[in-house]
Amino acid sequence: MRFSKLSVFVFLCLNCEGLTDERRYVFYHKVEQNSVTQYDTITLQAKSRIDCARECQLEKCACFSYSNEACSIGKCDLAANTSGGSQEIYVSCYGNDGFNFITIGSASACVWVSTNATSYMTARDDCRAKDAHLYTVKTMEKLTWLQSNYNSMSLWIGLNDIDVEGTYRWEDDNTVCSQSWINQTFATGEPNNHFYPGGNYDEDCISFFYSVPLLNDAPCVSMNTYICEKPFFNFP
Repeated sequence: MRFSKLSVFVFLCLNCEGLTDERRYVFYHKVEQNSVTQYDTITLQAKSRIDCARECQLEKCACFSYSNEACSIGKCDLAANTSGGSQEIYVSCYGNDGFNFITIGSASACVWVSTNATSYMTARDDCRAKDAHLYTVKTMEKLTWLQSNYNSMSLWIGLNDIDVEGTYRWEDDNTVCSQSWINQTFATGEPNNHFYPGGNYDEDCISFFYSVPLLNDAPCVSMNTYICEKPFFNFP
């Protein structure tokens, strides 16, 4: 997830009595207005941006904007905003199941980190059950974050060529990972689809291999920890 000229403004919404656990802790992050477009919004009156955040939290909205006591809550998408004006736009990261907001240079993500190692399929299913996807590495900043924080364990990445050998697709949007990006982010000689005749399986799933530390293809039945990433936009 990447925002144009991201300006981080983070606060934890408190005084959440009566809310379910999944709405009790929410992180909001201010983004540049020209990088985000709101839609399916409801406009309310709020005396402060904190009151507006509380309304967003009650409705579990994906984002809210605030200007002159006008509070608009709803959904957001990464698109140029041509509406003008001086609204402040904040995107949401709901803290249910241990999700948290991380800043990675000019990029950001809403993530949950596993403590147990499992197969790729189990990791993918667990992330989907959390309305999330396996962590994607589409920017160098997100790879750098892994290199800085995970130097003693390998992690599953949301990328695989299970359907078509040699065509690597991202878990979040099913787009194809370009060869140029593979050249930049994979270890030398990888991916090599090493075949394991004893187990009769290929290396179709991608992991962050900490000892390199770059990406590497591995058998999907291998056991690795993983990170789930929740999109900031299009919350249900």
